[in-house]
Amino acid sequence: MNPAYTPAFTQAEARNLWAGYVAEIDRMVALIGPDAAELAEDLRMHLADSFASETQGAEAERLQRAIDRLGRPGDFLRPMLANELIARGTARYSAPLISRGLYHAIRSGSGRALRAGLFGLGYLLLAIFAAMTVLKPFFGDNVGLIRGADGSLTFGIVSASGGQDLLGLWSVPLTLAICVLLYVLLTRWLRRSLRPT
Repeated sequence: MNPAYTPAFTQAEARNLWAGYVAEIDRMVALIGPDAAELAEDLRMHLADSFASETQGAEAERLQRAIDRLGRPGDFLRPMLANELIARGTARYSAPLISRGLYHAIRSGSGRALRAGLFGLGYLLLAIFAAMTVLKPFFGDNVGLIRGADGSLTFGIVSASGGQDLLGLWSVPLTLAICVLLYVLLTRWLRRSLRPT
């Protein structure tokens, strides 16, 4: 924290409010990366200026009004954080980074949330195929390409027994191949969606 942008508070409540807000900025900026360090300094300076322009009330009240005007760091830094996490995740094919990036993209709202939600559904479908791959050896009659007693076909996980498994253990390499293909395609499309148009 740069002391140049820290007002000299006399009230402990105001100092705590400032420290909490600046810690939230620092936490978000640390996740975004070193390119955002200048942004953190700008935010501190803007908050200090906004506080200085307040003249009525106790320090903590004035600082709270300044914070309310500026907004929570998560609200305006979340889109940057989402982009950074998704970019790093897609470059490394890292599922945890991608999922965190999609989470922050959904929380940032608007068209970004819709696009992230669609990618999230794609990764959810991938998780279903992964579950099929793992569960097939243990629940062979309920996982795979199952023909029901009424002649209906279901590819997935079914709860009713009595159906006929048409693929047997061949569904394991099939679902594994689908998982790999879906993961690579979704991750590449997600990476491309970040490129400026």
